[in-house]
Amino acid sequence: MATKMARLVTIGAVAAATAVGSPAWAHDGGHERHRTPRFDVINQVSDQALKQDSRRPALVDPNAVNTWGLALGPDTPLWVANNGTDTATVYSGGVDGERVDKVNITVSVPGGPTGAVFNDTAGFAVPDAGGGAPARFIFVTESGDVIAWNQNAGANGVAVAHGAEGAVYKGAALLRTRSGNFLLAADFHNARIDVFDEDFDKVDLSDRSFQDRDLPEGFAPFNVFAVGEQVYVSYAKQDAAAHDDVPGVGLGFVDLFSDFGRQVCRVASRGTLNAPWGMAIAPKSFGRFAGDLLVGNFGDGKINVFDGDEFQGLLRDDDGDVITIDGLWALLPGTERTGGEGTLWFSSGPNDEQHGLVGQLIRAN
Repeated sequence: MATKMARLVTIGAVAAATAVGSPAWAHDGGHERHRTPRFDVINQVSDQALKQDSRRPALVDPNAVNTWGLALGPDTPLWVANNGTDTATVYSGGVDGERVDKVNITVSVPGGPTGAVFNDTAGFAVPDAGGGAPARFIFVTESGDVIAWNQNAGANGVAVAHGAEGAVYKGAALLRTRSGNFLLAADFHNARIDVFDEDFDKVDLSDRSFQDRDLPEGFAPFNVFAVGEQVYVSYAKQDAAAHDDVPGVGLGFVDLFSDFGRQVCRVASRGTLNAPWGMAIAPKSFGRFAGDLLVGNFGDGKINVFDGDEFQGLLRDDDGDVITIDGLWALLPGTERTGGEGTLWFSSGPNDEQHGLVGQLIRAN
């Protein structure tokens, strides 16, 4: 992984000096199907019993509607932001595809939660019911709120910050830098990345920060993903109200920012992107894709693979068919305790976000 990330940073330095890069996609020429690692899709949690006998979820949870953001610490169970029920639910287990168990806590997260992050820093204190202790999980919402939770808060998240007028937060990330830790929130309505410091105070940014002036009009930050001090931003096309995305093949971009958002390079343009949201670095179990950037399309449920700014293909199942997950949202590597280190968790809002599904992708034998 380190080698591939180093290569990507080098590309970024060149692109920033010359201009935003050219479109990055590729055709498989009929060969990718045979070279690509294959994966099993395992459904774990849903609000409904699915029809496919081989893919029935291990657990039916009525709160799991439009399951969106996923968050996980090294020793924690999996936290799921349920946009459709204004809750966060928690699940343990699932190692190497074994069934999960529901943890006996459901947290209220009003406002339509989307992105979720785990916080293990000493900052981001939760006031009031949180007792001033650091947040352990932080959520952003489509109402433009930042909601934080720690054990002191019990069953209710605590509102700690709010975006600009009309803010619609679609995603979040925790950025760790030498000058401190910051919460990033993708404001889809206002087409900007908001940055909050460890006191949940909004940081005043320069006009250049986290801006790509070469994006076509009508595209806005859909999600944000931090790797070290590098920040990926995915972009989708806004609808007329600038509240939701417009799906369509080629309607998407991914940028890589460095230097606290002041340097930008293009990772991917159009091609197979379709309202891209979920982003993750592929775990070692992904074979030749290990360390590559995975980008999930909300628009058509497919998962793109990029090595630097080079398109490597789409993830495929054990039959060689392109994996398609209706309403795909988050992608998150598992841990030794939760899911297993070779697993990739996913969440989705099937049937036009009317239902929810949390599952795993595991390398097929």
